[in-house]
Amino acid sequence: MKYAIVNVNTSGDNTIVAAVAGKRIKVLHYAVGCDQNVDIYWKSNSTAITGPIFLASSTSVSAGYGASSPAGLVGMFETNVGEDLNLNLNGAKTVGGHITYLVID
Repeated sequence: MKYAIVNVNTSGDNTIVAAVAGKRIKVLHYAVGCDQNVDIYWKSNSTAITGPIFLASSTSVSAGYGASSPAGLVGMFETNVGEDLNLNLNGAKTVGGHITYLVID
């Protein structure tokens, strides 16, 4: 398992985990909070891989799913092969937190 800090404040796409050639980034857990009202999306490069997450000022959300299956560890969502994991903000607001993820084939 790998871990990354979320600390962004730029409107649009913000890279949380850089692409790994020939691999996917599978998110098992995330926790994020904000200082102002903000809508966020997790993205694989420019393609949304979650619906909108609406955060009110000074709130946070934590979500995770890391169950094991015969095929391996099941996550919440994953990027396309060879793409960045981005967090998109609908405005220049501060969003911080952390993620737990795997790099998979």
